[in-house]
Amino acid sequence: MSAPIVGARIRERRRALGVTQAELARRMGISASYLNLIESAKRGVSPRLVRAAAKALGLPPEALDGAAERRLAGLLAEMAADPDFADLALDPAQTAELVARAPGWARALARAWSASREKSRMLDALSDRLAHDPFLSDAVHRMLTNIAAIRSTSEILAAVEDIEPPQRARFHHILTEESARLSEVAQSLAQFFDADRAGARAAAPAEEIDEAFLAADNRFDRLEAAAEALRARLGLGLEAALDPAALAPVLAGQPAPRALSREETLRAAARAAVLSTCAEALEAELDARPPLRAEAARRRAREALADYAADALIAPYGPFLEAGRAAAWDADALAARFGAGFDHAARRIAAMTRPGAAGPRAAHMRVNAAGLALSRRLLPEIVLPRYGAACPLWAVYRALSAPGRTLRQLAAFPDGARVVFVARAADAGDGAFGRPEQIRATLLALPEQAAADTIYAARPGEQPEPVGPNCRICPRADCAHRAEDPVFG
Repeated sequence: MSAPIVGARIRERRRALGVTQAELARRMGISASYLNLIESAKRGVSPRLVRAAAKALGLPPEALDGAAERRLAGLLAEMAADPDFADLALDPAQTAELVARAPGWARALARAWSASREKSRMLDALSDRLAHDPFLSDAVHRMLTNIAAIRSTSEILAAVEDIEPPQRARFHHILTEESARLSEVAQSLAQFFDADRAGARAAAPAEEIDEAFLAADNRFDRLEAAAEALRARLGLGLEAALDPAALAPVLAGQPAPRALSREETLRAAARAAVLSTCAEALEAELDARPPLRAEAARRRAREALADYAADALIAPYGPFLEAGRAAAWDADALAARFGAGFDHAARRIAAMTRPGAAGPRAAHMRVNAAGLALSRRLLPEIVLPRYGAACPLWAVYRALSAPGRTLRQLAAFPDGARVVFVARAADAGDGAFGRPEQIRATLLALPEQAAADTIYAARPGEQPEPVGPNCRICPRADCAHRAEDPVFG
């Protein structure tokens, strides 16, 4: 547990109720001096004590454990290390206190800083493009040439009065041609910048999407129902394995998916099918997510929800839940059962959150060969990176060097949290000769307690491997794998 956050929350709730430290300590079964150390963040808080404090204060345990706040505190700690704020001497150790005392202000600060950082990144990228992109250099040169031709021709027409009609007509023709060329170059430039801006992956919208998925518990029943209705329309039972050919009736007139592996072909076909038939359900889900305000966020959320609906089409909730329980949530076995690959199985496991019909609590992340997160399905208690890579000791990065192998790791974080990581990498390219591989790695992350009922459960006496969230906010001073200085000094 995060001592600063939990301690501050206990203190604030106790004061709000008018309960003394001595009285609360009595209810929790500990000494008043020990409670004082907890509230001042000088002692760790075990899960048992969190439950005891929550019961004594009339709160559910999740209101005190600080899981969601740890992610926010980590982001604010990174903000404190921003060179732009160096003169303010911000203390990263105070972020947990800020989150506990003023969570609204903390979220506002984090959102504003994320948006500012993304705009700076986009400006840097645009400046680099302006300085080095050959298209821009050529376009500017052509524009100057066209403008020079138009100007010189116009000066001749203005200065010389006795130009013969055929010659004057020729000059007018030159003006028309050069003006048309100038217009074409200007249009190309406008399209270039529009495409560049549209393709930018903004950090703030990505975070809004993450929060929307987290608020929905990574499950969208409306899309589950739409996918099942599409299966019924195609005459497929929920238990039937999905083949790309079965989707032909709803893909008529659409280009066939690019030749990929069977799993990628199936997923591409399923995605195209839900986009063409489930648009109403997709838009309804978007409208039900108030945080997705900006069009950029809605556009990217639509893509993520289409992926979710495609997953549901390939592996309907009920059959996947039944198969998962039978296989002890072995992602490789589930991938073989539904024919959609390890990444699909891991992402689907993270969506099994329906009350009364749930699988293990799990988070999902997919990274490229550079270690950058391509997609995420979050849990409040597990911090997955959005910017850059996470701790290099995580199994997902080892998997990149061993495609085709499933790796398992019991990891221990500095705050005492223990997580089981399951990772596997595969080539997502088309396999054509001479083309570079497109290695992608998938991470399935399960809190140790959630992993207990799975094939990945911690073994008796197994020692966890010490890891961190990422180098910038990891306090492990003796780590030989550190790539950046910690913001905690």
